Amino acid sequence: MWHCELKVFLILWTVSQVYIPCWGKKFISRFESINGIEGEKETLFTCSVRLVGRERMLNGSIMHQVDLDDSFDVWMDILHFKNGEWAQGNIKVRTKPCDWFTNYFGKYFLPLVKDSNLPPIQEMCVFPKGEYYLRITKIEPQNWPPILYRGLNQFNINYVRDGKSTGGIQFVIDLEDSTL
Repeated sequence: MWHCELKVFLILWTVSQVYIPCWGKKFISRFESINGIEGEKETLFTCSVRLVGRERMLNGSIMHQVDLDDSFDVWMDILHFKNGEWAQGNIKVRTKPCDWFTNYFGKYFLPLVKDSNLPPIQEMCVFPKGEYYLRITKIEPQNWPPILYRGLNQFNINYVRDGKSTGGIQFVIDLEDSTL
């Protein structure tokens, strides 16, 4: 009986020491790089975005040559820089575009965009083809999950059809805990 109580105590203590201090933490970060990802056979999604200013804000455009519908998958891998090389992180997402835009992009990335012609989140299922601009987009990850690694994180977002990448975007951010 006391073994069960000890196990419960150890679980609760671990949660209180590891996870609870992370809840509500705020991050500071900055973009380090951003690049388009070429498709394997064809590139249907291109990125022409650059970093500007001391705050390293995004400026540029993203081109979707076709509607991003359920014939595609969205793959997001987050890697972290460890011991001089990129290692697979703890987040790997494989989902459909509607789920991606409403539950990931709409929640974590769209709030960062202040000046753009991106459609509102309600119109992102099916994401229409077209050219979309971003201006003065600064990374402010205040609602991001605390499970991300501190330091350099590489986000690889690929649009995949029939198991082959058709283009995407890769960006690197430096993520640190806020001292405030």
